[in-house]
Order: sequence, then C-alpha cells, then structure tokens
Amino acid sequence: MAPKKKSGKKAKGSKAAVVVDAVPPEDMSKDQLEEHIVRLREELDREREERNYFQLERDKIHTFWEITRRQLDEKKAELRNKDREMEEAEERHQVEIKVYKQKVKHLLYEHQNNITELKAEGTVSMKLAQKEHRTQETELRKDMRTLKVELKEQELANEVVVKNLRMV
Repeated sequence: MAPKKKSGKKAKGSKAAVVVDAVPPEDMSKDQLEEHIVRLREELDREREERNYFQLERDKIHTFWEITRRQLDEKKAELRNKDREMEEAEERHQVEIKVYKQKVKHLLYEHQNNITELKAEGTVSMKLAQKEHRTQETELRKDMRTLKVELKEQELANEVVVKNLRMV
C-alpha cells in the first residue's frame, strides 16, 4: 500500500524558491527549520518506502511476465509438436490407405483371374463332358442297333425253330 503524499509543498524539481507553509526557509526560526527537517525526513522515508513498494510491484510484474512468456513459449512448442504429430499421423494414415487400396486392387485382380480360370476350366470341362456324352450316346446307339439286329435274328431263328417244330 502506497502512503499518501503530503500536500502544501511545491512539486519536486521546480527551479522556483521553495516555500514551506507560505514561509520561505530563510525566514524560519530554528524550531521551524527543525520541524521542517523532520517533516522532510518523514516524507523522504515515505518516498523511499513508496519507491521500494513500486520496485517490488515492478519486479513482481516482471517476474509474472517472464513466467507467462515462458509458459507461452512452452505451449507454442507443445502446439508445434502436436501439429507435427498430427501431420505424421495423417501421412501414416494416407500411406495405410494407399497400401489397403493396393491390396484391394491386387485381390480384385486375383479374383478376376480366378473367375476367368474357373470359367475357362468350366467351359473345357463342359465341352469334354459333352464330347464324352456324345461318344457314350453313339456307342449306346450302336449297341442298341446291334442288340436289335441280334433280337431280330433270334426272333427269326425262333420262328424257324417253331416252324420246324410245327412241321414235325
């Protein structure tokens, strides 16, 4: 707390003659001068206390400012680090996406190749099965013709046997 200044005196540093209580110092008695000296010493002490108080306040403000500036610098550094981390994370994320896209592209390519191979194999298998079926069908038709011929021959032979038996 700053002490109050005493009024009734001229301001510091003025070049005009100092007048105390409306009486110049040359016209004062010894007692008045001693009282004036005591008042001046008290005022000097108050001024010193006030100066010390303001110096302490100034030092506190300066210290507070330094601490705040340091904290600000630290927070800026943290922010830069977080920004860098975010950029690195984004880069890693983009790389992962690129890798996954390549994997998907590769899998789609493999899948397409597998489908093409399976279709080709299916077509070949179907053609082979059709060929085999035709071959079997042809053989079966031949066998049927042969059997029909044999059956006709047996029927004719049986008729001949029946005729011969009837004639006897």
